[in-house]
Amino acid sequence: MPKYLISYRKVESAGQKPEWASFTTQSEASLEAHAIKERVERRMSVLGEQLWGDSQVVWVGAGRIDDVLYKREEAAPDTSIVYGLVEE
Repeated sequence: MPKYLISYRKVESAGQKPEWASFTTQSEASLEAHAIKERVERRMSVLGEQLWGDSQVVWVGAGRIDDVLYKREEAAPDTSIVYGLVEE
């Protein structure tokens, strides 16, 4: 079953500097941007977080978890969500 790393920029209060939060998910089907955004929104509603940025979802490719995390840092500064396939 494919494993995906999903990272999103969050803030907990207005004026706060955004920071990355990450989680993994497994799915039998390939995940599309709209499904990723829905998962992030559900998680943020439970944790009381707010999405920061332009709400854009960007695929960063596949690789080891550290490779996907590195590619996350190369995302445009206003990108909200990045995700990639994690090879085990």
